[in-house]
Amino acid sequence: MAIATVFQAIETTVILSLLLTVVGAVRRLYFHPLAHIPGPKLAALTWWYEFYFDVVQPGQYVFHIQELHKQYGPIIRVTPDELHVNDIGFLDTVYAPSMNRRDKYEYQLRSLRVPGGVGTTASYDVHKKRREALSPFFSKRNVLYLESLVTKKVEQLCQLIAKHAGEGTPVNLSDVLFAFSNEYNFDIVTTNFLFAQQSDNLADEAKAATLRHNSNELLLGVHLNKHFPWIPDFLESLPLSISKPMMPPGLVDLLDLFERVRTELLAIMKAKSSGKVGEKPVGPTGKESVYDSVLDSSVLPPLEKSLLRLEQEGALLVLAGTESPAKSLLILFYHILANPSILSRLRNELNTVPASASWTQLEQLPYLSAVIEEANRLSFGVTARLARIAYEPITYTPSSYVTTPSSTPKSYTLPPGTPVSITTLSAHTNETVFPDPFAFDPERWLGEKGRERRKFQFAFSKGGRKCLGIELAGAELYLTTAALVRQFDMTLWQTDETDVGFYHDYQVATPKLGSKGVRVMATAL
Repeated sequence: MAIATVFQAIETTVILSLLLTVVGAVRRLYFHPLAHIPGPKLAALTWWYEFYFDVVQPGQYVFHIQELHKQYGPIIRVTPDELHVNDIGFLDTVYAPSMNRRDKYEYQLRSLRVPGGVGTTASYDVHKKRREALSPFFSKRNVLYLESLVTKKVEQLCQLIAKHAGEGTPVNLSDVLFAFSNEYNFDIVTTNFLFAQQSDNLADEAKAATLRHNSNELLLGVHLNKHFPWIPDFLESLPLSISKPMMPPGLVDLLDLFERVRTELLAIMKAKSSGKVGEKPVGPTGKESVYDSVLDSSVLPPLEKSLLRLEQEGALLVLAGTESPAKSLLILFYHILANPSILSRLRNELNTVPASASWTQLEQLPYLSAVIEEANRLSFGVTARLARIAYEPITYTPSSYVTTPSSTPKSYTLPPGTPVSITTLSAHTNETVFPDPFAFDPERWLGEKGRERRKFQFAFSKGGRKCLGIELAGAELYLTTAALVRQFDMTLWQTDETDVGFYHDYQVATPKLGSKGVRVMATAL
């Protein structure tokens, strides 16, 4: 009798589950607030559709979405709850509204698992407060104050390449630029903004290669984090002695970074509680570090000053400042080496200013600026969908920039609370703004038309959520490009476009899996 009761309960549970599934499916397809938006039925029905192109077809959903637009038009439903718009004319409405707030989509933010960072804050209001406490340290004025330190890091990079030039051995630019950008952030951002420890990745190229490899391996897991957050949740619930051996090396590196940040934070908090006054020059901000500003902030509540929150903030500032600038530099040097006429024109322009030219002087060079803009465009910044959520109805009407077919220019009303995204791939390959979009063509950024195109540059996002470190990245890109072009003649070695192309989306543009990186032979000039 008891066994029959158990089987009856199981049968009832299965039937109820099936009924709930059917009811849920009918609702998503026919009664959901987004049911009127075009798109594949499977995408509207289940997140497994996204999973398939994220994980089974590794990092391919961003490309598949572009194909779906060719079939369904400029606005489509890409998950049961989210829309994607392939219309660069809608960019400011989604990402840079003049007045209205925009939240980020928490479902997508769980890929990185650092909710305490300013870049991974979902709430508009919380983000605004966190950013206000950090902004003075990332202002152009403060970066200019630190320019001599930036120059020293660039000189160290040049010394490493000069060593290879003297020995006649190839340089793996993917490794050394990643290590340089990572070390640049540690030594410029952390030493002057956060804490006292420094890294020394450029001194050990094997370590630099391992660092990049581990980081790439870690990024390969971002889609699993999004679709199966319980896996990292479970690992984090275990004692480190059990979970650490199961972790990929990149995650172990990340934990080490968190530990370094935590140690320094505890020291800063202890010094502040004891009333100890630092002796470091404070510069234009009037504060010794970011954390001095945050801990003294009157706009941040006590929870925002907790050890865990500030630990995540510090780690994310370092991580976010490594990938994008390193990727832009890699794209830039691959293409100028693959196109000698671009390199020659760039070198001729650099010869019009002194070798000691400052960042602000270099910014005045139109062709150098154009080369950097094009490198940023083809690096694509963050390639993942970064949806925004509006709290007012939005009307979408196809603009003159639409390139995908649409039977009629139909308008759609998007209900409040709808996550809407435009990927950087979609924005940066719009052929009405960027003809022959995958060609590296700096001239598209010159003259009046070039200035007009800059409003569509999306590598650093837009509006109030624009990348906090854009000025710091600018100093890195200008000073590094000028120094390497002036000091070295480089040729590509066992490298082709597949080593820099955008083939997979793992939060950033990822080349062919298994790529050894961009390698060059260098000669000192």
